[in-house]
Amino acid sequence: MSILSEIVKRKYLLGYIGAFAAIAIFFSYRLTKVPPGLTIDEAAFGYNAVLLGETGRDQNGRFLPFFVLSIEGRDWRQPVTQYFMAIFFKVFGANLFNLRFTSIVVMLVTLVLIIYLSRNLFGELGGILSAFLFLTVPLIMIQSHLGLDNIMPLPFVLVWMIGIYNYLKAREVKWLLIAGISLGIGFYTYKAMRAVVPVWCVLTALFLAVENMGKRGGAIRALIPAAVFSVAVFPFFAIIPLLELKYAGAVFDRQGFNWSSVYDFLYPFFSSFDPSFLFISGDATAYHSTGKHGMFLLASLPLFLTGLFKTIKSKDRYLVFLIIAFFSAPLLFGFVNSVHRASRLMAVIPLYVLVSSAGGLALLQAKKRLLFGGILLLMLVNYGDFVNYYWYEYPKMTGQWFSRPVNDSYLRFSQKSEELGLLPFISKDVYKSDGENAHFFEAAYFPEKIQVVDREESLPAGGIIMTPRREVPGLEKIDLEIPFYYLHFKSS
Repeated sequence: MSILSEIVKRKYLLGYIGAFAAIAIFFSYRLTKVPPGLTIDEAAFGYNAVLLGETGRDQNGRFLPFFVLSIEGRDWRQPVTQYFMAIFFKVFGANLFNLRFTSIVVMLVTLVLIIYLSRNLFGELGGILSAFLFLTVPLIMIQSHLGLDNIMPLPFVLVWMIGIYNYLKAREVKWLLIAGISLGIGFYTYKAMRAVVPVWCVLTALFLAVENMGKRGGAIRALIPAAVFSVAVFPFFAIIPLLELKYAGAVFDRQGFNWSSVYDFLYPFFSSFDPSFLFISGDATAYHSTGKHGMFLLASLPLFLTGLFKTIKSKDRYLVFLIIAFFSAPLLFGFVNSVHRASRLMAVIPLYVLVSSAGGLALLQAKKRLLFGGILLLMLVNYGDFVNYYWYEYPKMTGQWFSRPVNDSYLRFSQKSEELGLLPFISKDVYKSDGENAHFFEAAYFPEKIQVVDREESLPAGGIIMTPRREVPGLEKIDLEIPFYYLHFKSS
């Protein structure tokens, strides 16, 4: 019997591996083509990831800094994402595909965690349903195609949720410590979490206190779980003054919190739950939205509403806690005037998924299988429309919002330089216009720095140059098609 069990386990293990491989391949489709070019933040993350992986120093020469100052001193890179990319590049190599694939890895880790929590909450069917709901969130596809930090909070949010759930089940203090530490780390995954994490910390402490009130030991003893959680998360806030002293503006933007009136403060909060924004139009920026599809599938809304109704009616304490967490997440967005920015609400996706899963299972338990099946079918149609548009129409419509897709140019330039044994040079105009992209591709594809020249005619013998000029007097043109530019060389 034990041997049979092992065979079954191996069978399921292979099935899981196959399923996750298929998901990774699906989400990797057109990964370097959609979006068509890099955002400036992707290039900055990639550039510093290469440098940190190779030398331990960032573009400013700082050794293993907590925050990396980038984009000509205008923006700080968040440490969790930056160092994850650096480690990933060190192991798998630096290139455009791997830069964006780091987000797919984060997505897959989140998927494992959400299946684990959902199976504990709802059983095997709940785990499958939650996986389906999570993978069909349009914003998950969009963010997994960007080498940015927007998606990074998700695993840490899930560990926090799992920690609280497991504590309620087992009453073991270690889960409170895990939850607090995970939420504390989440504070440093993405800038928007500066506004979300404090709210969730207070909410969690209050929930734990209320949950233990009335139990044996009195009020003081009831506050111990909340105190343990608070102690676990406290160091991540206590270190802020020191970080601000050394990295001014890295934790909180230099302009600080904005406040004009109570109405202006509340508007970003209420706008975060605008149905047209959540389910139809999506993010206010073209970087994070198609403009024709919402953050969530419109067809999933009935499951979410059903989940809200059934959860509140059943008074399941943990799920009610998740609902409150969902609606309280953007409470402080008024301080930073974040309106219709779905990319800043990524952290609520697991909450939405679990509540929607509860709604779907409630329909099945009520023997409304036809209705449930109809909703799933509509979701597939809705998601199919989104994916088709995102893969093929979105790049055409939004090309102007991204940098020129010059990855292949730099890659072929590097390969040709190595093949011919020539020293690489680049036109000053090209290097300047490509900006952060040039820095990343140079660091990723060229073992030695590319030398910049003002005039192509000054190229020394034994050199190869990438330039926007089709013909350069005194140089031989290389018969190799590369996007936007041309390659020339001068024989020795």
